[in-house]
Amino acid sequence: MKDVFSSIPEAFKFLFKDPVNFILFLIPGLIAIVIYIMAGTYALENGMAFTKVLINKYILSQNGSMFMYYFVSGMMAILLFVLVSWTFVLAVGILSAPFNSVISGRIEKKLRGEIPSLNKSQGFKDVIAGFGRTLFNEFKKLTVIIIATVLAMGLNFIPVLFPVAIIMLALIMSAQFLDYSWSRHEMKAGRCFSDLFGFFFGNVLAGLMFLGLMAVPLINVLVPAIATSFYTVLWTKRQMLQPRP
Repeated sequence: MKDVFSSIPEAFKFLFKDPVNFILFLIPGLIAIVIYIMAGTYALENGMAFTKVLINKYILSQNGSMFMYYFVSGMMAILLFVLVSWTFVLAVGILSAPFNSVISGRIEKKLRGEIPSLNKSQGFKDVIAGFGRTLFNEFKKLTVIIIATVLAMGLNFIPVLFPVAIIMLALIMSAQFLDYSWSRHEMKAGRCFSDLFGFFFGNVLAGLMFLGLMAVPLINVLVPAIATSFYTVLWTKRQMLQPRP
């Protein structure tokens, strides 16, 4: 499991010191932030206006009306924050998938001794070229992840199987980002499962690490790109150490 820990500093280096990778990392997060600010502002303003109409219509007391208005306003703000927390990472993950695919490919090239282009426009061309294929693959992956997550959550209701549920969630997390390398090399399902379970303890440990980061507000926004970089480094180093047939 040493490869898990040794891959962490390299993941940050390849993501933040490569100017093309850094720009590709920033764009989806900024897009998602703008969308959420606009959608959140719209929902809050219209929700408050509708709430005020209902309160004025059904509550005659002015003091009661003010109390209910601020109470509902606070509850709506909390609800909005919860919705953002739950869906923001998902939105960033989907938006960033085409960018992460390019980032993953560039990092693998560097690890194998190749020199990826430093031309930023070429990086965007690569994103556009693989946009449809990457998104289609992302939605397929998302379907599998949702089904597997529901199964894992179901195990939580059986106390003795709770550790199994946690391990499943950790492996799902690892598979989600290893898939960028698997897809790029067009690996069949059997090889993917073999790769996931062949490094069982390392993948569980890494998955638990990123599950923890996903639970931290604001930090979770950075997880998709950092995890992509980390798992690309981890996977490529493992492949390079394996004897060639």
